[in-house]
Amino acid sequence: MLSFYRTFLSVILVLCCISIIETTTCDRSKEKAMISEMRSLLESFENKINDNSCKCTSYSNECPAGWKKYKNHCYFFSPDTRKWHDAAKQCKTMKGYLVKITDSAENSRVVDMIKKSVKHYFGYWMGAADFQNEGRWRWVHDSSKVRFSQWLPGQPDNGGDNEHCAHFWSAHQYQWNDAPCHLHGMGYICECSHGSNCLPFNG
Repeated sequence: MLSFYRTFLSVILVLCCISIIETTTCDRSKEKAMISEMRSLLESFENKINDNSCKCTSYSNECPAGWKKYKNHCYFFSPDTRKWHDAAKQCKTMKGYLVKITDSAENSRVVDMIKKSVKHYFGYWMGAADFQNEGRWRWVHDSSKVRFSQWLPGQPDNGGDNEHCAHFWSAHQYQWNDAPCHLHGMGYICECSHGSNCLPFNG
């Protein structure tokens, strides 16, 4: 895009120069001043494009303190434990949402980051739930269906008829399990799509 604008403005500059050359007047002071002004405008325009380009790069790449980066998303692994609904509210407060896992690569990366984070007794909440329709697991962030999953064999089983929230189960190498949404002793993982939007944890 920058090269296009540079070429465009250069063509205009050349055309102005041709026009000046073709003029019959002997006094070139006005034309020279015009060329100088156009060159200054071209340099100023290029600098602005370069500055905006740098800002766009930092916007997409940076994660704030306490968040970990994977591809173009940021992930927060809680130091504290909360019930599922309270965890979802906390993620929203930090301008994120309970983590949504879309493929095996992301799941493996998140599990790897879990293993390097605080060890919570039951593991970590994720953003999948079926409390609206039993057995129909959806990501609460955007209500999309859970298409990829890494359930522990035999899960989800809705044990006790009240297990409607999914988590990474610490007792089974962080495979997925369903658990009561009010369960204590569970950490949570927040996800944020743009690093510059994420807010740090304030307890």
